Amino acid sequence: MKAIEEIYNKDYTFVDVRSPKEFEEDHIPGAINIPLFSNEERAIVGTIYKKESKDLAIEKGLEIMSEKLPAMVKKYKEIEGKVCIYCWRGGMRSGSITSLLKSMKFNVIKLENGYKDYRRYVREELDKIELPEFIVIYGLTGSGKTELLNKVSNSLDLEGLAQHRGSIFGDINLKPNSQKRFESLLLKRLLELQKEKIVFVEGESRRVGRILIHEKVWKHMQEAKKAKLICPDEERVERIYKEYCNDLDKKLFKEKILLIEKYLGKQKAQELIQLLDEDKIKEVIKIILLDYYDNLYAHTIDSKEYIAEIHSLQELKELCPSKS
Repeated sequence: MKAIEEIYNKDYTFVDVRSPKEFEEDHIPGAINIPLFSNEERAIVGTIYKKESKDLAIEKGLEIMSEKLPAMVKKYKEIEGKVCIYCWRGGMRSGSITSLLKSMKFNVIKLENGYKDYRRYVREELDKIELPEFIVIYGLTGSGKTELLNKVSNSLDLEGLAQHRGSIFGDINLKPNSQKRFESLLLKRLLELQKEKIVFVEGESRRVGRILIHEKVWKHMQEAKKAKLICPDEERVERIYKEYCNDLDKKLFKEKILLIEKYLGKQKAQELIQLLDEDKIKEVIKIILLDYYDNLYAHTIDSKEYIAEIHSLQELKELCPSKS
């Protein structure tokens, strides 16, 4: 049995034996999900535990698990190197499979106190991690901030970690992460960036969709140097069209338009819906950019002090000459 501090970022393959639903909400980065129970099976065992007894729940769990063992063992045989198994609290689920695999001479250990202790570790590490110098990139919606940052290795893509672009329309074609998942990925990325002298990050509000940026990171962003990305309106429209409108869900887009009706006015919102029905998608995008997003954010962007205005990847790199 090992504590998370001893083996995080070491040469272990983590295997999460919790249900797929638990795994999807959050897991140790890089972990493999080999669940003992499906979502439905976990609910059945939990109901028996609550309404009948612990012993009957264990019996039911063993019955379900026994049928799956051959397939599970086969999956473990495919993993090379050292394996660390964990469940929610380091209890029966991880304990039972660890004991079984050890009896079969597998090189496995159990994570002490399971995922629950990993979450404690993430929170504590985010509170104390030393952050490199940030340069925060601001620009109007659609100016290509994320696209630019993803072309350099020393960048922190908060929207990518959140799987949300940080606005009413920001979850289109994406599946947003939970707060816990975001924090797991944030810690992983910050550890990867520890040796960087400068890290580029996109200017964000404190919330990215439903995700709240960790206070230490947020404060560091506010105190950091800032650069402004300049981009022509037509390029912004084209970029948004490519990013948002692949296999466009018009019904969803209309719902989003109605959510910003109070900012646009009822008449303009209805005009946008009509243009959408007429497949004049780029006209819709241009109006939303200029009449909604720019009105909402331009003043805030213009009110900041910048060390530079940039138009290209090369100009971004020149802010950090040590990077090629």
